[in-house]
Amino acid sequence: MRVIVIGCGAAGAAAAIAAARAGHRVTVLDRNRKPLKKLGVTGNGRGNLLNRGQLRYYGQTGFALSVLEHTSRQAVEAFLESAGISLTEEDEGRVYPACYQASAAVDALLAQMDALGVERRQNVRVTALRREDGGFVLEGTESVYGEEKSKKNGKIKKGELLEERPVCFHAERVIAAFGGAAAPAHGTDGTAYGLLTALGHTLHTPRPALCPLTTSAPIPEKLAGQRVRAHLTLLDENGNPLDQRRGELLFTADGVSGIAAMQLARSVRPGHILSVDLTEALTGAPDADAAQWLRLRLAQLGDRPAARFFAGAAVPALAEALLRQAGLPMDGRPAAAWTSAEIQALSRAIRNFRLPLSGVRGFDAAQVTAGGIDAAEFDPATMESRLVPGLYAAGELLDVDGDCGGYNLLFAFATGQGALLLDPGPRP
Repeated sequence: MRVIVIGCGAAGAAAAIAAARAGHRVTVLDRNRKPLKKLGVTGNGRGNLLNRGQLRYYGQTGFALSVLEHTSRQAVEAFLESAGISLTEEDEGRVYPACYQASAAVDALLAQMDALGVERRQNVRVTALRREDGGFVLEGTESVYGEEKSKKNGKIKKGELLEERPVCFHAERVIAAFGGAAAPAHGTDGTAYGLLTALGHTLHTPRPALCPLTTSAPIPEKLAGQRVRAHLTLLDENGNPLDQRRGELLFTADGVSGIAAMQLARSVRPGHILSVDLTEALTGAPDADAAQWLRLRLAQLGDRPAARFFAGAAVPALAEALLRQAGLPMDGRPAAAWTSAEIQALSRAIRNFRLPLSGVRGFDAAQVTAGGIDAAEFDPATMESRLVPGLYAAGELLDVDGDCGGYNLLFAFATGQGALLLDPGPRP
């Protein structure tokens, strides 16, 4: 049976391998010059492939959990290992290639596809997908480039675009694995959703997830680039908590980043507020009592002026930001001269340092997409469409996204691996 996979990311590669192992003749169409482009940079190039911790998914969470009941984490690990990828576990359940190189996982998956006879066609953008005579017709364009050349510095200069020619493919089964809208530099810009909506599938508005947050008030220039450990709470316009995370916070020129902040991105809307508890950043202990720590510091260092009071506990830029939020002037008064009301205001600023949010930085800076094609329109056991028989979907294009730490790749591999066609049939 002829199977075409649209997209050669993690989900597409897994789907191609699974379908080829089931005895199908498989062709993978990918719009990038190189396959598995996004996988090659995951985990800062170290390749965080999955997570053994508690499952953390958003959007259509129930669908994600159902998928992972049918195709378990153990099955995904066995699948990766069967492709030649040795695995090792780090903190918080993160699983990497044993060599800590994402490129090794890429090489292994490509080698497995080649060994199974999977045909890979790069530089092919599918622009139309329709049913015809019990199968599917895929139309699109193929970009043709000139020869790549080596530069003096050892890098490769890409060949120039020579032409774009129309192409047409026929298949009995199609597996859509074209990704979402995040990281368009890696070939996923959201334009492919139309392939499935044209066939009747529903699209829930895509939004950036796992990306930096932007603030409506400027971040002081000297504070940008500073990292702290903090407890973050996302508040709505009325101050009601929406989500919270603990971990690293990075101040940027236009807002905040770091894993803890990026985990909140899927829920951020303009007008929301980020409440930052800086107790751990100042004391080194996440469960410390900020007010008690402040009283002790005043007793020990109360002779210091305001501008130097936090020396040794915070960089000057953060100290100044705390004092300003508490309404304390940067004057020469010793800290011991602060009034009770001023000390209480400073204690509140430490525990509830507030940043008004304007939104998130956008898909260019996002690691993954929230929203997407309605997952309920697919069978979690086989990933087959409930609306279009013979059509399957896998990976980020669905309305499921997970926390940072390997959850999104776990879902991609599981859905790709799970797209096992139930009617293998003979090879043509």
